[in-house]
Amino acid sequence: MSRGNQREQDRAKRQAKLASQNQTSREGTPAQRNEDDAAKLQAKLAAKAAKKAEAENAPETVAKAPVARKKVAKKTDTLDDLLNAGLSTKKSKNRKK
Repeated sequence: MSRGNQREQDRAKRQAKLASQNQTSREGTPAQRNEDDAAKLQAKLAAKAAKKAEAENAPETVAKAPVARKKVAKKTDTLDDLLNAGLSTKKSKNRKK
């Protein structure tokens, strides 16, 4: 019985599993991590507010008009259309008379 590349696949799978188990958690106490997270969040919010203020104070460039979509009339199927759906209108050439 040949195993092909099954050994290599099993080895790679096992190494990935061990690597995920050996991941270290974040350093520091939970209080320190919370403070770090809060500081990062405040910096992110400040950067976002600065970007918004810059966009409001920037001179207006040529504003593009919104593109209006064309309205397409919906086709309503009549009873004849529904009954004739899938039926060919041409007669078969090989048909015997």
